[in-house]
Amino acid sequence: MQPHSLAPTRYRPLQVYDHVPAVALAPANLRILIVNEDLRSADSLKRTLHDLGYFTTLTAYSARRALVAAVDFSPAVALLDLELPDMTGYRLAQKLHSHPRRYVRQLPLLAIAERAVLGDLERTRAAGFIGCLTKPVLPMVLNDMLRKLQ
Repeated sequence: MQPHSLAPTRYRPLQVYDHVPAVALAPANLRILIVNEDLRSADSLKRTLHDLGYFTTLTAYSARRALVAAVDFSPAVALLDLELPDMTGYRLAQKLHSHPRRYVRQLPLLAIAERAVLGDLERTRAAGFIGCLTKPVLPMVLNDMLRKLQ
């Protein structure tokens, strides 16, 4: 019977983001406004952003709240669900783009659609969105879109 090796084992500290390449992580200070009326979808999107290294987020659960948050929170980008209870994401985009404050008018918008529909990309671009993602949002696709803004 041979004795077990008592050589110290090198442990690597657990990294929360081991599943995401370090070069893919984004700056933690990019301010992101999430606009989604569904609590579970909004929380899922927030967790995805957090996993990617985006820690400064705010969730607005209606278009009206999003209009206030766009001024008070001063986001660098807004992720708008296209199906909101009080107005469509398209109508919200129109209101943001015609806002009296210039930094709100210039806010990049990313559409989040429930499902892929033929023509969504063209329609969202015509409405001033920088892109359109479908649920469930793929983390690396979202990260690629957000990194293009930097």
